[in-house]
Amino acid sequence: MPYIDFSLTTDQEITKESLRETVPRSLLSPDLKLGKDHRTWNKKQLRALKVVLCNIIRYGENRSCTFLYSRKKESIPKSINPFSIGYRSLFFVIDSLIQARVLSGKKAKPRTKGDNPALLSEFTVTPQVLQLAHSLGLSRKSIKSQSKQHVRLRELITKRVMDYEENGYTRHTETLMKDYCGFLNKQQIILSTKNYETDGVSYYGSFGEEIHLKRNYSNYQLRYHEVLKRFRNNGCDPNFLLGGRSGTLWHSAKREDRLFILINGQESRKVDFPCSHINLCYRQEQNQWYQTATYKELVAQGRDHEDAYIVSPSLPRDIVKKMVELMLNVKGRSAVSNVFNKWLKQKNSKKDRNASSKLVRDYYQAGYSNIEIMDLIERKHESIKSYFYKGKLAGQILQWEEANLIHHIAHTLQEKFGFPVLTVYDELIFEEQHLPLVKRLMFTLGDCEICAHYSLMSQIKQL
Repeated sequence: MPYIDFSLTTDQEITKESLRETVPRSLLSPDLKLGKDHRTWNKKQLRALKVVLCNIIRYGENRSCTFLYSRKKESIPKSINPFSIGYRSLFFVIDSLIQARVLSGKKAKPRTKGDNPALLSEFTVTPQVLQLAHSLGLSRKSIKSQSKQHVRLRELITKRVMDYEENGYTRHTETLMKDYCGFLNKQQIILSTKNYETDGVSYYGSFGEEIHLKRNYSNYQLRYHEVLKRFRNNGCDPNFLLGGRSGTLWHSAKREDRLFILINGQESRKVDFPCSHINLCYRQEQNQWYQTATYKELVAQGRDHEDAYIVSPSLPRDIVKKMVELMLNVKGRSAVSNVFNKWLKQKNSKKDRNASSKLVRDYYQAGYSNIEIMDLIERKHESIKSYFYKGKLAGQILQWEEANLIHHIAHTLQEKFGFPVLTVYDELIFEEQHLPLVKRLMFTLGDCEICAHYSLMSQIKQL
């Protein structure tokens, strides 16, 4: 679910007159009252309406989409709110559109002690609000972002964007992402799906929507203050040394749909960084990669036993992979086992985060207990076992390492060889003709002195 991007705008002016003259009367009456003076739908409220409609066209035009927002009466920082949208104007617009049945939505209940602080209000895109936006002349091509920021700090629970002070790492990352996105915007990127005839296609770059990727960091200070203040961070806000992945666009596409990305009219190929987090631990501990071949490549060579996730011939690789993921993100052995059991029992509401029925059967047929699987993993990876069971912050440090590594590989390939490279977590996507070059160089291009200077990898074992 997206949050409101307050930087979106369009050159198309929205006035009370354009609402009266352009919008179909069925949308304006009887519930959407424009009023007879400047107090109703004034300039501030019309600016808020433009931002809301731009978000709806940008993120929700091709599908039913629900936006989350906070009803807290707090000012939105100028750095992320270039049009000075006030909360009163924003609430007025959303409430008026919902009351007129142009939008659907609901307000979160007032919080009481013990409530989940992540509970937010929401509104959902409808055919009526799309008709309203289109009648005012809004289209995906006409929408642009006023913000030039690529580094974004968000609240940990609500995901609301926060203001922050720049530091050496954020300035470096901002410069890299500005250059990276600037190059991508000179290319032609088409996102499609297997069912493109019904799903449609999306165009980005030189003949479509502007590409403006953001690196996302979360405010961990309130929850993990005592731990974070022990970190040696070279003067950098530790919030910016955790996480840092980018999202939206091709990141949001289903894995199978990323096979249908076209780059400059050419079919794309992808390569994964094999066993990414395990590999990063080995690079930190031994200054070398654990493996550079993918599992498929090792199988083809009869060397599948060398893969980081193969610890027993009878244990499915995906079972071990999930256990390793938890061992690198959860605090303590018993907690790892408990979370693994929940995954097996399919208790997560998001089905794609549960074990498949086949994996559950394979797990029980293998006959290993959770503790025995952890023992096998520790024996195989004896030299890095001190990175296991350190908890959520350890996992966020690894995500930060991975995000910087992959983005530096992509940026360097663009700079040195002049072709675009898209990233999705540990995945690189590029024109098919460049596959041999990417495979040959991807393990030598990710080094960054600035990132190495600020990295917390050496401190994971102390958590």
